[in-house]
Amino acid sequence: MENIGGSLGFRATLNIDDFNVSALAMERQIKNFSDNAISEVGQVEDSFRHMAEKAGQYISYYLVGQGMHGLLNSVIQTRGQFQQLEIAFETMLGDGSKAHTLMLQMIDTAAKTPFDLLGVAEGAKQLMAYGVSAEKVNDTLVRLGNIASGLSIPLNDIVYLYGTTMVQGRLYAQDVRQFTGRGIPLVKELAEKYHKTTDEINAMVSAGKVGFKDVEEVLNKNDKCRRSIL
Repeated sequence: MENIGGSLGFRATLNIDDFNVSALAMERQIKNFSDNAISEVGQVEDSFRHMAEKAGQYISYYLVGQGMHGLLNSVIQTRGQFQQLEIAFETMLGDGSKAHTLMLQMIDTAAKTPFDLLGVAEGAKQLMAYGVSAEKVNDTLVRLGNIASGLSIPLNDIVYLYGTTMVQGRLYAQDVRQFTGRGIPLVKELAEKYHKTTDEINAMVSAGKVGFKDVEEVLNKNDKCRRSIL
């Protein structure tokens, strides 16, 4: 702090390793944290608080004036999201180690896809609720995410359709309409698979002769096609 020409001046230097001083950049860096992500974010949070306590009212005014208050809130909020998600996974799995492993997979998937961490984690929770094992959740989510991204549809939409079809064990006419409405040509793909007409496939659906495995094969085929194009 220094007095220049009778006016009060203040200088503050914020060193946060390689983080860019913006909430968006901070959140992107957080996605790439390793096992010690939460503790590292906590250290950043504690550093900000220590600075605020030490410099008192002037540093608080400075942070707010420079837009840094939003950054601090963003860091604290993201840390809270990490903790809440891991607790949710531990509750569902009944195993802290498995929950932590799954959480790290979700962070990695969120960093490599257009979907944010909350969207990816919510998709994972939905899949586990439908009965997908923890070991298969991430791979399933990545496949469904590739399709959702390619069709520009919400991730939770395709997770819902996949999960409900899995629980039902078969395809219903209303499911066909929902898949088709989201740009997934399920009937066309099934017709090619069984060498039948679309009318014949619709009749098979009505008769309960199209099972979940058939739907899964079509979705996996769509995922492979999209990845080969990319």
